Amino acid sequence: MKAVLMLSYASLNSIDDLPGFYTHLFHGQTPLPEILQEAVIRFRSIGTADPLGSVTGRQAAALEKRLNAWTGNNIRVYQATKHTPPFIEDTIRQIIVDGATRLFILPASPLYSRTGTAAYHQRVRKALAANGVTLPVVEVNHWHRFPGISDAIALRLRTAVQWLSSASRDQATVIFTAHSQPGLPEANKEFIQAFFELAQAVAGQADCRRWLLAYRSAGPATQKWLGPDVLQMIETVALEGGKAVILCDLLSLTENVEAVFDGKINCRLKAEACGLEFVAAEFLNDAADYIDALTALIRERIEQTDSVYPM
Repeated sequence: MKAVLMLSYASLNSIDDLPGFYTHLFHGQTPLPEILQEAVIRFRSIGTADPLGSVTGRQAAALEKRLNAWTGNNIRVYQATKHTPPFIEDTIRQIIVDGATRLFILPASPLYSRTGTAAYHQRVRKALAANGVTLPVVEVNHWHRFPGISDAIALRLRTAVQWLSSASRDQATVIFTAHSQPGLPEANKEFIQAFFELAQAVAGQADCRRWLLAYRSAGPATQKWLGPDVLQMIETVALEGGKAVILCDLLSLTENVEAVFDGKINCRLKAEACGLEFVAAEFLNDAADYIDALTALIRERIEQTDSVYPM
C-alpha cells in the first residue's frame, strides 16, 4: 500500500480549539488574553467555520478516491498538521501500523520554503526515525511548475478580472501575493524564484500584462521579512494612477483565516481607502479542476518512482 501524506498548518474543528492551537504555536506558552481575543475576532470575521481543516479533509477524500480509481484501491491519503491534531508524529505512527510500503509527502503549498516545506519534511523523517522505520519517502516538491496548477489559478484570475467594471478593467493591476518569509532575500532564493515562476505562468495564461509581486502577513518588525508589503503595493498602484487591483494568492491555494483576513479583508479596505476597485481571485479549495491537477501530479510522481524503484 502506498501512502500520500497531505501536510498543512492547522485544522480547527471549533472556536474552542483556538487556545490549544495558539499554545502550541507559542511553543507551549499560554497566549495573553488580548492575543487570544484578537484571534477569536479574526476567525469569526470570515463568517464560516475554519475552512483550512474542513477543505483539506475534503481534498484528501477526493484525492484518495481518484487515485484508487486508477490503482485499484492501493493508495491511502492521510492528513497531518503542524499545530493541531492530527499531528505529524501521530499520523506517521498510523501510516506505519497500516503497512505502507512507500510514502509520498505533499505539502499544502506549491511554493518551496525553508520554514514551511523543508520543516514539514524534516518532521516526517524524524518521526519515521523515532519509530525505527526506514520507509521509502518521496517528497513532492516544486509542484508550482505542474501545468494543471497554473491552469486552475489562471481560470479564477480571468474570472476576477472580468468581474471588474469595464471603466476600471483596462487600468487594473494584478497583485500576486504570498505569506512573507522570515529572513533576507539571500536566504529565501528558492521561495522567491518559485513565487516569480508561478506568477509568470499564471499571468501569461490569464493574459494579464500588468502584474506585481507583494507579500502579506509578515511577522513582528524585530525579524527581517520579505517585502514589499501588499498594502504598500496597493498604495503604489493608486499613486501611479491605477483604477483597480486584483489580488491573487499563490501560496495559500486552500482558503484559510490568515489569507482571508490579511488578504481579502485588509486589502479590500486598503483599496477602498485609496479609491481603487478591488476583487480577489477565488481559492482553489476542493474544486474539481484542482483535485484533478493534484491527482495527475501524484500519479506522475508515483509512475516516476515506480520506474526507478519498482515494488
